[in-house]
Amino acid sequence: MSNVPEGNALDELRAAYHEQLTRLAAERDAARRQARRAQAQADVARADLASLRSSVQRLLNAAARHLPDLPPVEAPAGGADGATPELPAGRRALPAAADAADGKARPARAA
Repeated sequence: MSNVPEGNALDELRAAYHEQLTRLAAERDAARRQARRAQAQADVARADLASLRSSVQRLLNAAARHLPDLPPVEAPAGGADGATPELPAGRRALPAAADAADGKARPARAA
């Protein structure tokens, strides 16, 4: 038989259990901090996207004033969840950007 008293083995088990609980609590706290950071980044990204959409809308409307074949863009209405709906495929980009996406080259316009 072993000469180690039972109390000593129980103390070791308690210490190991306490160490594991401490490690799990630290991992949980780190995960919560990470989730808060991710939420804050998502909030900033949504605000940046809204600002970018507004800027693009202003630019498209300014371009429409100078290009008769480009109709003015109306402000998209937010959906029930506050999200802005997708533009139809033909209105996602200016014609030059759409052609560039298709791999078509357009001649440069003289200013």
